[in-house]
This record gives sequence, structure tokens and C-alpha cells, in this order.
Amino acid sequence: MNWRLLLGGSLRNLRRFKLRSFFMSIGVAIGVATLIAGASAGSGAAQQITAQIDRIFGPGTIVIVSRELKITHLQAVADEMEQVVAWAPRQAIGEQEISYLGENRLAAVTGHSENADYVWNRGVVDGRFFSEDDIERAARVALIGTSLKQEIFGEGEALGEKITINSVPFEIIGALEPMGIDPHGDDRDMDIYVPITTSMRRLANTDIIGTGKLVLSNADQADADTDQVALLLREEFHVAEGEPEPFAIYSSKFAGKAAIKAKELLGVYIMLAAAVVLLVAAVVISSIMLIVVRERIAEIGLRKALGATPRSIAIQFLFESTSLTVLSGAIGVALGVGAASIIASLNATPMNLTPVSVSLAVVASVLVGILAGIIPARRAANLDPVESLR
Repeated sequence: MNWRLLLGGSLRNLRRFKLRSFFMSIGVAIGVATLIAGASAGSGAAQQITAQIDRIFGPGTIVIVSRELKITHLQAVADEMEQVVAWAPRQAIGEQEISYLGENRLAAVTGHSENADYVWNRGVVDGRFFSEDDIERAARVALIGTSLKQEIFGEGEALGEKITINSVPFEIIGALEPMGIDPHGDDRDMDIYVPITTSMRRLANTDIIGTGKLVLSNADQADADTDQVALLLREEFHVAEGEPEPFAIYSSKFAGKAAIKAKELLGVYIMLAAAVVLLVAAVVISSIMLIVVRERIAEIGLRKALGATPRSIAIQFLFESTSLTVLSGAIGVALGVGAASIIASLNATPMNLTPVSVSLAVVASVLVGILAGIIPARRAANLDPVESLR
């Protein structure tokens, strides 16, 4: 059996019927592109989300969330626990109307304290952070995210400029460090920070802050410290024995497990999406190849009459389907890399293309070609040469 002649014949047949080959190949190309782009962009997004979680939940930190949480609750916990080296409240008041020179837009506004740059691990790249005096005076000053700064001021200077938040004037004193997309899919570079006392008195009109964070001296004791925090908060909230706690506590260990689970789920979804597309492509290719067998009955009968074996006939059809899917897979890899690059650029996430994902895509395209060609190949091999030549 001359393998070179079989491969050459297969490629010639594919070139003869270009439109048919195109329709058979497009599904494989899309499936492989989905796999490559999804794996690359998804891995990059997961990497960024993990970095965001690590930034929020650094080693030895505890985050407290409650609809009833006040600064006094955090202060009481910090006073009772010697291992708390720093703490900071956080009041997220959601999207507010931001105005500058008559133009309005919406941006997420958050209240922070003077040590939030250390506790929440986000400082400024220009200007200054809040001072203790800003917090005490409930000063009308603000820190602006880099993307929002670009959107409002372009290449102009933002420091010292006045904006209004819900008609309350604020002076911009700093530009926040870039942070990117958070685990919820929100662009944190569109944020505005204000002193937490200002947000409570002038914007939210409530002393409920909702979120607080503790930094502990020993990360290895985080589990025991979490239990102590829970006990102290139950006392602060006057929670009776057996009643549900009106707060949730998240440690850095919990966040690490959540990040790993999120990456695993993302990988599963990408694989399932690519598998569905490739399965559909295999069905389409198999159906078209069956039509091809019927159209080439006379050719198959002639080859058998001249001595071709059923095995060689079957292998030729397998070669045709596999050659097509391998070429389509190569096109799909190129499309996937391009799509991943565009997605990464638009979402400001790293593109993480690995040899494993490329190898998996190539193997998948070969398997699709083999699976799609089995039934047509067997049908062609089993044709009666006498009946075929009639």
C-alpha cells in the first residue's frame, strides 16, 4: 500500500470539491478556535482573577461582611485581639452620578479610611492617599481610577480638578493604582474612592459600612483567629445561642480554595463548549462523506475491479476526512490565537497560550477526522464492485 499516493489522492479530492470541503472544515476550525481562544483567554482571566483575590485576601487577613456592620464593631474586635495589626472599614455605595463640566457618567463610589492603601492593598500612582485629617473632617476629596481618569480628563491633569458626586463637589487628590477586572467582572479602574466618613455623612447617609478587613500578625493562626472574630462579633451583635449570625467571615484560606475551584469550573465550561462544537462538526463531516461515497460508487467499483482491497478503500476515505480536519485544525489554531489576543486586549487580561492547549486542539481535530470517517469508510469498503459498476 502506497501511503504517499493515498494521501495525494485524498488531497486532490478535497481540492476538487472546494465548497464541500469548506463546509466540512468550518465546524472543526470553529471548534478548535473555541478551544484555543477559550483556554488561552480563560486561563489569562483566571490568572487575573486569582491575582485579584490574592490582592484582596492576602496571607493572614480576614474580611467581614454584614448588613449591620459598623466601624464601632470593627474597632471593638481590633481592641480585643492583640494579633490584629491593622484594620480598615469599607463602604461600597454603588454607582453614583459623576459630573464634570456638564458631562455626566456613572461610576462605583467606595468609602475608605486613611490606612486602606495598606489594609486593602491599593495605593495611588499619582497624588496622595487619604490622610487622618481627611477622615476626621469628612473632607470632600476623592481618588479616581486610571480608566475613569482617562475617560473624563483624557491626557489632561486630574489632580486639583473638581467633580461632583450626586451634586456634592469633590476635589481629586490622587489616581488609584490600576487593578483591572475583579472576580465579579467589574472594572475596578473605573472606581472612585472617598473618605469613609464623607461617604457615610454626605453620600450614603448611614453609619452602616457593610465590609471590614483585619490584618493579622500570624497567617498560620488565621483559622483560630477567625473563630475568635466570630465569637466577638456575636457578642457585638448580641446574637443569642442557636440564632443565625448576621455576618459572614472570609479568610485568605477560603479565598484560595474559591480561586482554585473557579479556575477548574472555567476550564470545564471551555472544554464542554469546544466538545459540543467539535461533535457537531464530526456529524456534519460524516454526513457529507456518506454523500461523497454515494457519488463515487462507480469510482470505488472500478478501483476494486482493478485490485484495490477493502482496506485500502477504507483508509483512503479515512485519510480524506482526517486530512481535512487536520488542515481545519491548523486554521482553527491560527483563528484561536488571534481571537485570544483580541479578547485579552479588549479585557486587559494576559493571554496565556500553552503548548498543552495547542496539542489538545491538534489531537482533537485528528480524532474528529477519524470518528467522522469511520462509517463512510466502512460503507465504501463494503460496496460490491459488480453492483458499483452497473
